[in-house]
Amino acid sequence: MKIEVVASNQRQVEEATSLLKEKLQAEAVMVTLSEHGIYIDSGNRKIKLPAHQREIADVSGAGDTVVSVAALCIALKLDAKVIALLSNLAGGLVCQHVGAVPINKDELMREALKELPA
Repeated sequence: MKIEVVASNQRQVEEATSLLKEKLQAEAVMVTLSEHGIYIDSGNRKIKLPAHQREIADVSGAGDTVVSVAALCIALKLDAKVIALLSNLAGGLVCQHVGAVPINKDELMREALKELPA
């Protein structure tokens, strides 16, 4: 079954994510929404975070960065909102550079400290 989803349509995103979560029998599903941010459905929590305004040079590697940061966050057993927040930040940061580049840990930490609650 193929479902068309418009990233800016919150209802479509929620319905498609719920369906995917059910079909996969997954505890959580996170979806990148490009310039519309990131959405995570984890347990009974549904969280959408907007994309950060950035000068985009190249989107190469952004998805891989999101997945790798999310995987590290899951390994650390972090909260769903923190996983989405850090993954979203990391994906956006690498888009400011040309080509597939590694995430700069110090840059990510600086940005994360501004966003995460104390």
